[in-house]
Amino acid sequence: MLCAAAFTGLSKLWPYHSSQQTKLREVRAEVKLTEERVKHLQEDFSRFFDPKQARSVMQEQSYRVDPAQRQVVWQEPEIVDEY
Repeated sequence: MLCAAAFTGLSKLWPYHSSQQTKLREVRAEVKLTEERVKHLQEDFSRFFDPKQARSVMQEQSYRVDPAQRQVVWQEPEIVDEY
């Protein structure tokens, strides 16, 4: 009788256990994605507040460029027709 009660209890708990394991896998996957995102944001944060990289970050974030920097404009070579 005790074995039957234990078997009945386990058979009713098994679907709950399976659903909890599925939810746990989903949460772990979300945690992994969030950790990667946080790592990327921390790298960006430390880069944005690094005084050595202030100019390069400023150029990336706006249209301004360093006055000492020259602009290079590539042009197609002219084709000269010889007759």
